[in-house]
Amino acid sequence: MSADNTTTQIDSGFLKTLAVLYVEDDDEIRELLSRFLRRWIGTLHTATNGQEGSAAFLEHKPDVVVTDIKMPVMDGLEMAAAIKSSAHEVPIIVITAYSERDYFIRAIEIGVDQYVTKPVNTDILLHAIYKSASHRLHQQELEKAEKLLIDSLEQTIVVLSRAIEMRDPYTDGHQKRVALLATAVAKEMGLPDGTINGIRLGSMVHDVGKIRVPSEVLSCPRKLTRTEMDFIKTHPDSGYEILKDATFPWPVARMVIEHHERLDGTGYPKGLKGEEICIEARIIAVADVVEAMTSFRPYRPALGIEAAIAEIRKGRSTIYDPRVVDCCIRALERAELKFWT
Repeated sequence: MSADNTTTQIDSGFLKTLAVLYVEDDDEIRELLSRFLRRWIGTLHTATNGQEGSAAFLEHKPDVVVTDIKMPVMDGLEMAAAIKSSAHEVPIIVITAYSERDYFIRAIEIGVDQYVTKPVNTDILLHAIYKSASHRLHQQELEKAEKLLIDSLEQTIVVLSRAIEMRDPYTDGHQKRVALLATAVAKEMGLPDGTINGIRLGSMVHDVGKIRVPSEVLSCPRKLTRTEMDFIKTHPDSGYEILKDATFPWPVARMVIEHHERLDGTGYPKGLKGEEICIEARIIAVADVVEAMTSFRPYRPALGIEAAIAEIRKGRSTIYDPRVVDCCIRALERAELKFWT
């Protein structure tokens, strides 16, 4: 081992808050390096091979893992792969005397964070630990801040949904059921969790523009006149005007203005076609039709789930996205999904 004087640049107080797992099969090297690290690190756990290291990681949940590569039972890269598969954010620092190309390719594929060569320069190793842990802490702080922001934005949408409920309980119930089905469809499609959450929230306010429509029109017990229907058809634009200046991590305003668009361009308000319509709106469009047909309306009784499925099958690939339709039908066929009851 060798050392230099660069440890003076390190925040020793921060290092004392860390727990580090050090895995090395050579008893002498492990003892010498452990003795050095304990002077700087708050808690040091050691193991003699990758198998022991994997068990120690699960038991102690260290902040950083430092490991040799070539070890008996399980090598350091096998252990690193196992750790990264369940805790990809934990920094792993590899110590190696091997310059073979295959080791480094494996390490890159696994996602190893840093490398320190043998003979180990203790200050370089300490800096690698400090840098890796600092970066992870910074990422955690960013993730916490992002979560707080997203939670705040979600609450904004929930509050807006409650405002709709106070004015028109029917519209609110419709939006909640559409949100339930649209979320199920998005999951069936295998979309990312963030996208699914955005679809859930966008669905909850997709008819927010109906705030501008008189309640006597919304609850009219007869078939609406053309003038009344034209007025109702302004609600996507009105909803967009309400939401367009809000900064969400999801395209909520687009979902609102595009949920009545159709693949063949016969929808409104812009007559968009195909993939000009965002996928979120294409999902909400199908869920919206199904919910409307399976629910009571002032001017007609509920038409039933079979009629709703027949309707979206009829419009599959022409006015409705075919993948969305197929996934919606699969979601509806799941016995646990009882959104229409």
